Amino acid sequence: MFMSFTITPEPRDRMNKRLPVPFSAQLPEVIRSNYGKWVARKFHGNGIIEHISETGDRVFTVKVGLPSNSRVSVDTLEKFIEIADKYGLGVVRATRGMNLEFITDSLDKALKIKEEVEKLGFPVGGWGTSLWHITSCTAYLTCTTAVVDAPSITQVLYNNLKPYFTGEEKLPAKLMVFVAGCTNSCGGTLAGDIVIVGHYGQAPRPDPERIKFCLPSSSEALKKATPDVAAVCPVGAIRVFGKPDGSVGIEVDERKCIACGRCKNVCDYFDWDPTKIGVAIFVGGKTSNTGTGPRLPYKVVPWLPVNPPEYREVVAAVKKIIDVWKREAQPGERLGDFIDRIGIDEFMNKLGIPRTRHNRCEETSWNFGVRQFITYM
Repeated sequence: MFMSFTITPEPRDRMNKRLPVPFSAQLPEVIRSNYGKWVARKFHGNGIIEHISETGDRVFTVKVGLPSNSRVSVDTLEKFIEIADKYGLGVVRATRGMNLEFITDSLDKALKIKEEVEKLGFPVGGWGTSLWHITSCTAYLTCTTAVVDAPSITQVLYNNLKPYFTGEEKLPAKLMVFVAGCTNSCGGTLAGDIVIVGHYGQAPRPDPERIKFCLPSSSEALKKATPDVAAVCPVGAIRVFGKPDGSVGIEVDERKCIACGRCKNVCDYFDWDPTKIGVAIFVGGKTSNTGTGPRLPYKVVPWLPVNPPEYREVVAAVKKIIDVWKREAQPGERLGDFIDRIGIDEFMNKLGIPRTRHNRCEETSWNFGVRQFITYM
């Protein structure tokens, strides 16, 4: 299926900036010979694109939705490879949105690929005015800093939003959703149309017995450098201090803490109340240069509970955001551009969400999301 390649053997030779595996070695000839010559494209349904070269060559790409966090078995991969070899050009491409793309040289073969992967239970779609992807980090699968189970939230969202991916239901423009298990947001970006971020919703409590392993051994040692556990706090909420007996103490100012979890990244010995753990929802970010250009999102929901396996509150909030946008946006208007046109205050009003200091206003309310969205489920 793949062409042969040579990996540079000597570390000193890597300074020439060549990748360990030259990507060009994996390209089919029609892609390599038309590199930089593609001039047009056509959509055939919601998940098939025809690429047209100035040379007259044409290729077809079929986008296939994968399980959350792209977790598939070797058996499934082998079936994909069989399909790519039989109907495609012998290659597949993994996308940053955790989808899989098959490349072939005719529309008939593209439709056959669509038929075969759908028989395996995988949907085809995700282009044009649709849901392009829901990207998830690994969270509890492999991560030590996960706050919520991002892959299971992603799976539930896909179950509810699948018609937007396959094109059975249309959207005003493309929609990209990201689910991060913690505030590190390794699973994607904050610059997404809808971003769901797991967070603690509270200040951490240092473990009284084990926190010492993250602190200097004595007050004298503390004078030489600020320990990492305090240095990483972006708001100065963690104070490490020397005690009269020469030992070292630590305290967290709950009034300052923004529950970002940075302290957890450098020290495992913090505890949180699991009943207060939840997600925040950001909307309107994007990285493209269309409309008003690249932008970071607004935080509209500072906290919602996470209640597996259905995550009803999270699903209801996402559905309501999409419904308001779908109902009132102009054709081709991304979610962030729609919000900019009507104003964030008006968008919040349409969602029925009060402005608080936690979403850039004055009041304090951590659980308003439950009350506002529970009626929407």
